[in-house]
Amino acid sequence: MDAPLNVNEAGEMFLQWPCLSCENINVLMELSVDQVQLQLADVLDLKKHQTCMKEASVLDYFIAGFWWAKEMTFTCQQISFIMSLLQLLLDNIKDKHMPFADNFKEFTRTLLSSRQSSPSASATVNPLFDVDQIKSITDYFSSSLFQHYRLYEFLFTHPRDDMLLGMERYIEVVNSADFVAPLEEGTPTDDLHHIAPSPVAPPDQDSDACAEKDEEETDECEQVETLESREGFSVGDVREVLEEMTREMLGKLQEDFTEKLRIQEETYTARLESLKRLTSK
Repeated sequence: MDAPLNVNEAGEMFLQWPCLSCENINVLMELSVDQVQLQLADVLDLKKHQTCMKEASVLDYFIAGFWWAKEMTFTCQQISFIMSLLQLLLDNIKDKHMPFADNFKEFTRTLLSSRQSSPSASATVNPLFDVDQIKSITDYFSSSLFQHYRLYEFLFTHPRDDMLLGMERYIEVVNSADFVAPLEEGTPTDDLHHIAPSPVAPPDQDSDACAEKDEEETDECEQVETLESREGFSVGDVREVLEEMTREMLGKLQEDFTEKLRIQEETYTARLESLKRLTSK
């Protein structure tokens, strides 16, 4: 089938999707969601759907519609009608820039045509959908397409890719005249070694030996100073120092004890005053 057909064209009864025949639709109904995605991406020629938001949205739009029709246990002819209706409404947004009201009228007219029989058809031909199915289709398109109509309009009317690629930003940087120029990216490591060779590190053993020697000399100096200080004090000097330290410690203890007593006294006084105020009331 080369193009969607309506009631008055080529003797076909209902609108059908030209991209897939009933045999191909029956094959798709046996596949998983991921396999359906691969097949529809090939049928719709959406080769950049993994990197292009517009193609990814279109592919998701058709996959969701097909899977919903499959879960509704529609026949291949009914699914073809649903896919053709999806294509019709999306083309109205993308190519004709049709507003919401006009596109919804187009949807209603096309859907109601599936309930009408052709004048040349026999009286035994049944409508494509019953009343309950018509209601389910209306609910699905309302929640999937018409509820997000503004988003689809924005998707197909704003050149998002060009806008992002053409965006410019000006960033202030430090004047490089007063500073050393940075190294070029991709400069081989061998060239950097020739230009600025790294300093030779001293052996670890020598540094450890020097550190141990310094520690030993420091300990010896401290021991000598301690012995000299002990030899220079008499018993009276030691007693005087101890008495002075004792007086300082006792003075600090007395001050701390007095401060704690003052804080407790203030606390109890405040409590008594609050109790007096409560009893006076």
